Amino acid sequence: MKKFLLKILSFSAITLIILEVLIRLLMLTNDVPQRDIDENGLQVFKKNQKGFSHGEKWNVNSDGFLGHNDKNKDNQLLIIGDSFVENIMNPFECRQSSLFKKSGFDVFEIGRSGITFIEALEFYSKYKSKVNPKKTILIIDNFDFNESIQEIKKLSDRTQISLVNNEIIFGKIKGKYLKKILYNYKTLYYTYLKYLKSNKNENPIKVKNIKNSEELINKLITYSSRSYDLNNCLFAFRGKNNFKELFNKLNLEFIELNLKGSQFMYSEKNSHWNCQGHKKASELILSRLND
Repeated sequence: MKKFLLKILSFSAITLIILEVLIRLLMLTNDVPQRDIDENGLQVFKKNQKGFSHGEKWNVNSDGFLGHNDKNKDNQLLIIGDSFVENIMNPFECRQSSLFKKSGFDVFEIGRSGITFIEALEFYSKYKSKVNPKKTILIIDNFDFNESIQEIKKLSDRTQISLVNNEIIFGKIKGKYLKKILYNYKTLYYTYLKYLKSNKNENPIKVKNIKNSEELINKLITYSSRSYDLNNCLFAFRGKNNFKELFNKLNLEFIELNLKGSQFMYSEKNSHWNCQGHKKASELILSRLND
């Protein structure tokens, strides 16, 4: 019986090793950079990580981000956004920082999935003195406003604001140690993605009282215009700006990057821009910068 159990354990161990090697060689899972909390309470990536996602190589730089990290140059831009700017599913040369570098700009890029509108402003506030940009481009979506407001729905893993208390609540990293185990052991991670993780692609916030949410968002935008120096900021909406009247009233500069309907601008595997989409978006932003 003892020998039989030893054979079973040996066979299982060898099988797991073979599976681990095959999953890594065939890249059946995507590497996700591990996060850390910086001195400002903001979620960044652990520095100098390397990995692959969707067959493309990514590297975290010495500042905890995935793109270029130029500072204090003559033609300096600061670009901030969520997973569209994080952009680990495309080649490095297709990211916004790379495209603007090709156009003669120096770029510091902050991209991380889950960045809310208020967190983008916090990144801008904390990093503008380090980067000293002539222009800051915040690539956002209308839904980023909803996710910013704790009174609409509390999201503990995202940086939000309580408009009742005018207080910023910084997001916490969920399942930090569990994620570390999953990322290090690809067999477990593959099993999790394939059989355990829900495949539903639903928005985390369902707004029941649309009128009330619009009032809160208007309050958020007004608060932001008074609390942050946004004179040199360009808000690049990935689609339509639902609050353009208020943006115009507050003299907040924006552009609408409406690429919807252009099926060749989006990845077939997810809802993000592909290389063509990123190129088109950068061209639209560049045309505004050159006006």
